[in-house]
Amino acid sequence: MEFLRNLPTDDPAALAGLIDIRPARVVSMALTRSEHCQMTLLAFGDGESVSEERYFGDTLYYVLEGSMPLRMESGERTLTAGQCLAVPAGVSHAVGGGGSFKLLQITLQ
Repeated sequence: MEFLRNLPTDDPAALAGLIDIRPARVVSMALTRSEHCQMTLLAFGDGESVSEERYFGDTLYYVLEGSMPLRMESGERTLTAGQCLAVPAGVSHAVGGGGSFKLLQITLQ
């Protein structure tokens, strides 16, 4: 495949099952090879977070498992499994800092 990677091609699989939560770590797995669309699976151990950042593209966060704290300029939100939220390009935000969770992050540029 030219653009997708690390995804099942023979038998269906649960997206959350492709990545494992590890204590005291943030684990990531890239699902694309494209400069215009970045899809990444992330697994956060308890209390782990990603510091405040801004992306050049619009970013969608889709929680696969657990609850994800998301801090933005407009306040903090908590997303639970099955929920998603888009963060516009250039908006400062930070992810994590609560319990363990898994998410799919898609950034389009």
